[in-house]
Amino acid sequence: MDQVLEFAVGLMERNWNDLKNALKEITDDELDWRPVPEANNIRSIVKHLRTEQQLYLSLLEDGDQTPWKDADSIQRLVDSITSDFQQQMKECEDFGNRFVSLMKRSTLAELKAQTFVEPSFPRQSKDSLLYREIRHMVTHTGQIRALRNLYRRTKGEKGLFFPDNITFRG
Repeated sequence: MDQVLEFAVGLMERNWNDLKNALKEITDDELDWRPVPEANNIRSIVKHLRTEQQLYLSLLEDGDQTPWKDADSIQRLVDSITSDFQQQMKECEDFGNRFVSLMKRSTLAELKAQTFVEPSFPRQSKDSLLYREIRHMVTHTGQIRALRNLYRRTKGEKGLFFPDNITFRG
């Protein structure tokens, strides 16, 4: 594994740990709470992450041969996913671990040489999956942390993730 991949894999592993920490001791009320009716809740975000982890893994493993080539096939995948939060987390972690394992056995040159096509997107090299996976996990972990803080603040409680940092003081 070259240095770029080693660094990226380290970020992916750290991001996964951050996600698990953000979800520690979460309640069913927190999973289902929405700040406004149109907003995502944490349960829907985790289902989305689980789905995307499977799609990213398939693109990495199968490339153009992925079984999810259009909106209908992706919708069937989404519909097939259990509503059980713990099972979704287990599957998300399993897919993520397989993704990282494949990355550890690759080189950046190999990933750049292999391509895939997705609906509505131009052909891309597989190294783009590194950036997407890292960005995606960071974005949604931040969203989950914000939702958990908002939920607690609406109940008159202190947020879980409020930093003790002078730059955040008024």
